[in-house]
Amino acid sequence: MFGRIQELKTCNKALLPMALALAVSPLCGHAATATSWAPIKTHAALLKAASVSPTGVGQASASGYVINAHGKPAVKAQVTALDSSKVMHVAVSVNLRNVDQLQAFNKSVNTPGSANYRKFLTPDQFKAAYAPTDAQVQAVVAHLQQSGFTNIEVSPNNTLVYADGNAAAVSTAFNATMKSYTENGKLKFANDSDAMVPQALSGIIGAVTGLQNVSVKHPLSHIGAQISSAAPQTTQTGPTNVLHPPTQFPLIYDAGNTPTAYNTTVGIITWGDLTQTLADLNTMTTVNGLNPVNTKVVKVTLSGEKDFSDDPGGDGEWNLDSQTITGTSGGVKQLVFYDVANGLYGGADDELTDAGITAAYNKAVTDNIAKIINVSLGEDETASHEAGNQAADDAIFAQAVAQGQTFSVSSGDQGVYTATGGEFETNAGVVLPAPFSLSNYSQSEPATSPNVIAVGGTEVTTNGTAYAGEIAWNDGIADAGDGNNRIWATGGGVSAFEAAPAWQASVLGATARQVPDIAFDASSVTGAVIYIQGQKYGVGGTSLASPIFVGTFARAQTYANNSIGFPASHMYADFPSHPSVFHDVTTGNNGVYYAGTTYGNNAAAGWDLTTGFGSLDISAFNLLAYTWGDGTPPSGATPPPTPTQLTNNVAVTTQGTPGVAQQFYLTVPAGKTTLTFRTSGGTGDVSIYEKNGSAASATSYDYMSAHANTNTESVTIRLPAAGTYYLTVTGANAIFSGVSVVASYQ
Repeated sequence: MFGRIQELKTCNKALLPMALALAVSPLCGHAATATSWAPIKTHAALLKAASVSPTGVGQASASGYVINAHGKPAVKAQVTALDSSKVMHVAVSVNLRNVDQLQAFNKSVNTPGSANYRKFLTPDQFKAAYAPTDAQVQAVVAHLQQSGFTNIEVSPNNTLVYADGNAAAVSTAFNATMKSYTENGKLKFANDSDAMVPQALSGIIGAVTGLQNVSVKHPLSHIGAQISSAAPQTTQTGPTNVLHPPTQFPLIYDAGNTPTAYNTTVGIITWGDLTQTLADLNTMTTVNGLNPVNTKVVKVTLSGEKDFSDDPGGDGEWNLDSQTITGTSGGVKQLVFYDVANGLYGGADDELTDAGITAAYNKAVTDNIAKIINVSLGEDETASHEAGNQAADDAIFAQAVAQGQTFSVSSGDQGVYTATGGEFETNAGVVLPAPFSLSNYSQSEPATSPNVIAVGGTEVTTNGTAYAGEIAWNDGIADAGDGNNRIWATGGGVSAFEAAPAWQASVLGATARQVPDIAFDASSVTGAVIYIQGQKYGVGGTSLASPIFVGTFARAQTYANNSIGFPASHMYADFPSHPSVFHDVTTGNNGVYYAGTTYGNNAAAGWDLTTGFGSLDISAFNLLAYTWGDGTPPSGATPPPTPTQLTNNVAVTTQGTPGVAQQFYLTVPAGKTTLTFRTSGGTGDVSIYEKNGSAASATSYDYMSAHANTNTESVTIRLPAAGTYYLTVTGANAIFSGVSVVASYQ
């Protein structure tokens, strides 16, 4: 995956350019002195309790330490020195060059009329203009080697240097002391002093990730109960809240005759063994009559690590991502899993750190084959900022924007209380504002990055498969299974560290980055029916919302021949004047109600801090997003299907897959008393929608017929006016074939 860096002879300046010789000369023969260290963006992950001013309740620390995260949660276990022989895998983030110019380029490459508009860079072009130089990287490599690190590798874009070491090597290289403690049977390790570098590397090294596992990214899904195959199917008789197979999301959000994403490659950030995930994805496509998915697993390792053990707890997340993207998109060109090693999250040997996840982001960018990359992960923004992860991630996402790639990130599942995992202590069944102040809000990283699309959550109401409304997602507070209660609600609010990007500042008047940008269904009540280890479960969370957007945007990219870049500036510029593109979510909240006070953010008319602009109407979004591309038709594609003309009382036969609508029309002369559209026969389960004068869809029709488990549907119009009448035939959860369509007037 990465080119192996050959071992350098320490201080052999003849092997290096003069710039490198000058950079490493202070390191030769001895470690840097105490006065020669320079700070970087990686701060202590553990803080002495006496050195902080606790805010809120529950900060008492028997160990004398608190975690350097929002609210400074206490470490209750005994903290000791980390075994000096403990193997650690680090990723050193090397600063980009010409950052101001890169920011200007990223603005211009997505600005219509600019000389750079849609002139996206290749990875090689980005490296030449903005990446660290080879000399800078070799200086970092030399320092790591001298400090005792081995298995040193450099990423193709020079921005990350991976290495294996131990606590002693960390102390030598970064002047940091390492501590450890045991929590729930798992080893936790972290630095309790700021990481630093020799003055010669000041301005070159930005951060070092992988020094701690006390604050790491976690999945943002809410897995509900298993769905019994023997349970009777519920027939909707009006607007209701029910679970949906992923193939229904194109119907709910009005894909209409929008082409599938057959020509767009999509990436997903994952970890661990994906054997079960791929098997469950195959089950989902088989059951729903979809084509098998073209998948590729790219294993991402940090230098010497090779562990890809299964994480059964992660299967639900990766299954939710892959099945939802497939169902919403109707099928993609390829689904690439960027899979992190050491993925034992939740296991006895919990070794996962943010270094591996950052490396996966970077691999997706240096490969530059996925136009859209899904990230259903997040962590407390403060913890990520203090560890230096936020800065390292931002640099990678900035390269993605320059290359015309889009990262879609879940906004979080614990409302405005990301820092504590949304957990509340209980006392006699009463929820208390502990261990933090209810008015002390926190956000999720990397959703707060200005270089990603942050996707929040809603709860969608449907009538059959027709959209009937949405509110901001807030399932309320439920037992977390560990003696605490946890809030399940959409993340959304104001970043504590990221400045507002230009496209938000100009439209919202914001000075800090605000999330989310848009939102889709995330409720465990109205969420997705997902196959996990061969069984069906109801799953929600913003880990559902982000893949719905990914599938939606992949459709638009295919229609625009993958020529659309990072869409944020277009969305903020065009959405306010195109209200038909989105469903404005105006009710709901992402906090709690306690003692007469409502906490959190409220949905409102227009953009808000719970659902952004709201959810998208796929058909309308597709037509608008197409204008953001270069105007060329899809490669090797036929145009969107034109409606098939019907003749009075003459049957035609049709077929299709879930999420793909078949369109028909009939011209009716004046003076007729009745007009009837009927379907019958064949296999599958179809619904029909009729509209006079324009194409019908599940969200825009005059008449509809949608009986469960049958292809026998009909609508009759009395005294039809002369004109053109349109009929749309859609499938439910399986492929339909051999269905007869007849239109007749009397």
